[in-house]
Amino acid sequence: MIRKLYDWSMNMAAHKRATPVLAAVSFTESSFFPIPPDALLVPMCLAKPEKSFYYAFICMIASVLGG
Repeated sequence: MIRKLYDWSMNMAAHKRATPVLAAVSFTESSFFPIPPDALLVPMCLAKPEKSFYYAFICMIASVLGG
């Protein structure tokens, strides 16, 4: 199960729709899903360090809206 989550995170971090997926994962995590969005946030930030604050902002806003 951990390997599948890892593979999904790495594939999604490189996908062109990674930002909306990050927002969706963050929203659902704050509502009912027990897996934190860090599994997707960290690879995205490592892939594009110049957008790290943007990704963190998206994650924070979606988490607040989900809460």
